Amino acid sequence: MNTNNNNNDPFSPITIGPLTLKNRFVRSATWDGMSFSDGLFSPAQVELYKQLSAGGAALLTTGYIGINQQGRRNREQNMLCNRKQQQSFSKVIEVAKNHDTCIQAQLVHCGGLADSSISLLPVTAPSAVEHPLFEQIPQALTKNKIEMIITDFAEAAARAREAGCDGVQIHAAHGYLISQFLSPFSNQRDDEYGGSRENRARILIDCYKKIRDYVGHDFMVTAKINGSDYFENGLECADSLLIAQELAELGIDAIEVSGGNQISDPLTPIPKAIKAGENELPFANEIYAFTEALSIPVIAVGGIRSREMVEELLNKGVSLISLSRPLIKEPDLINQWQNGREEPATCNSCNRCFIPAFKGKGIKCMQKK
Repeated sequence: MNTNNNNNDPFSPITIGPLTLKNRFVRSATWDGMSFSDGLFSPAQVELYKQLSAGGAALLTTGYIGINQQGRRNREQNMLCNRKQQQSFSKVIEVAKNHDTCIQAQLVHCGGLADSSISLLPVTAPSAVEHPLFEQIPQALTKNKIEMIITDFAEAAARAREAGCDGVQIHAAHGYLISQFLSPFSNQRDDEYGGSRENRARILIDCYKKIRDYVGHDFMVTAKINGSDYFENGLECADSLLIAQELAELGIDAIEVSGGNQISDPLTPIPKAIKAGENELPFANEIYAFTEALSIPVIAVGGIRSREMVEELLNKGVSLISLSRPLIKEPDLINQWQNGREEPATCNSCNRCFIPAFKGKGIKCMQKK
């Protein structure tokens, strides 16, 4: 049972690994479509994180940052593979850490979801299998390539630390590479990286260990994982919990519990038509299972819209509340709640905020009146 969360006030501080956060609110990782095509952070992103820092969240998680060129999915996707990209990230971190705010970099390899027209390299995944999530059948990764990817995660984490970040988050959810390894559906290997739960989780465990080797224990490391894939032969909650428990035993600082991917409709990572007080928190069963089973902080994400849901989560042992789309529409929502606002977020989860991002204009609320 998670005992880290003894004070259920959402505006009370909490310690997560080496960090003390001013409150319980996290801005969850969100691809914003604002980066330059060479992976550099742009002035528009500096302004975005300046606004997010002022909005009240204690911890800002970046949109997914690529750890190598082959794992890249979007042209407007930030990368952390070289010194120039690291230097551009430092400018974002500087403004993000205003207002007593911390920042963690979410690190990703997109695996079979990468785009070869952008990376100019073959798409790779755990297995060379046809998958409804993939646009093409990927090449199966060799063991040597897997080891190189693990090192790329660790080197990106080291760059994030050197740039001034407070922590990193390993993206092991939503159908990207590590999630593909965890899922029996997409992982059909017969070596030490496939088959049993222990083998399927090996790349995640090794990524975490290697990152620790590079950044030490005075730097926050978290992971985002699917509580369930929500489709047949995908990762199920029982296995996901055991993987999270192994990470906890190794010293990971927190686990963010999400769910699904693009083919798991309606329970996708960005659930639609959420209404406060009616259908908030679609991943509730898995989140509460993790909270009961883990002794480390659990971060809840997905369709949280009201103060009442925030308080319910904290009362049930969740440590941190992660929000994204509500903060796109109302960047100062958390400050407003702290100042006495009782009304829920006005975001209606239409997901139209991604339309301008896919057009290279950056994410912004497009909610119809």
